[in-house]
Amino acid sequence: MKVLPAVLFGLGYPASIAVIARFTAVVRERRWRWLLVHHAGVLAIIAGWALRRRGAGVALNGSWLLASSLWFALGQRRRR
Repeated sequence: MKVLPAVLFGLGYPASIAVIARFTAVVRERRWRWLLVHHAGVLAIIAGWALRRRGAGVALNGSWLLASSLWFALGQRRRR
């Protein structure tokens, strides 16, 4: 099972990094499709680390998935 994690990383990392580079705009402009690409990429990365039985990789990327979701959900709130 060495090929599947490599394929997941090869698809997941470029997709998620491309969105992360523009994440502030994604949040500000409410770009749902970009968020879905990001989440799909991060989920592929998490699956790749899980297949390699690397709990630290799963935890780190899972934490980022949660943090980025909260950032997107709370990012448009106006300050008063």
